[in-house]
Amino acid sequence: MKELKVLITLAERGALDKNITIKTVDLGKEIKIPQQTASRLLIKLTKDGLITRFNGIRGYIVQITPKGRNLLQDLNFNLNKIFKKNKEITIKGKVVDGIKDGKYYLSLNEYKENIEKKLGFKPYPGTLNIKLTDIEDIETKERLQRMNGIEVEGFKKEGRIFGSIKCFRCKVDGIEAIITIPERSHYGSEILELISPFELRKKMKLKNGDEIFVRLVEDEN
Repeated sequence: MKELKVLITLAERGALDKNITIKTVDLGKEIKIPQQTASRLLIKLTKDGLITRFNGIRGYIVQITPKGRNLLQDLNFNLNKIFKKNKEITIKGKVVDGIKDGKYYLSLNEYKENIEKKLGFKPYPGTLNIKLTDIEDIETKERLQRMNGIEVEGFKKEGRIFGSIKCFRCKVDGIEAIITIPERSHYGSEILELISPFELRKKMKLKNGDEIFVRLVEDEN
């Protein structure tokens, strides 16, 4: 808990985006711990890969690493879910064409059976692809990649390994769907893939460039 408090304090001082200089005396006073404890916690955060730390003329030169940033983003994401239950978690994007690999994978009996077992429906053979342009939406997807979801098991077939799929229940304009995050994907963080029992593009009369909002919903299981 004290390590997290130090990390938050460093972030408040600007260490998320740049190197900052900090003295353990000042850090200890700020979070009401002894100087020796502050020094020990900085060493621990460095060993855990959450910060970089170098000796400077006026104190330690410190910056939060990408791993540390991810930890704080995950904390913020989860706290929002706990304390802001009335605030829906949404991801915004625009409909785009995919590379048609979803049609192939979702036509495989193994995936269809595993999806039906875990999610309760047989998927339409294809995904609705949404391009995320806002950094906040991309970061939300990246947090989902690190979170526990509903896992659809992968399998091995004809000497080829087909990876697992992490799934999250969602709604698009009131229509239930599933966000899928494949273990192996040809897309980057800017593409969100949705599956459903039916063809979402046709059912919702969507065309490329249409902006849609995907709202995450809690899984009842």
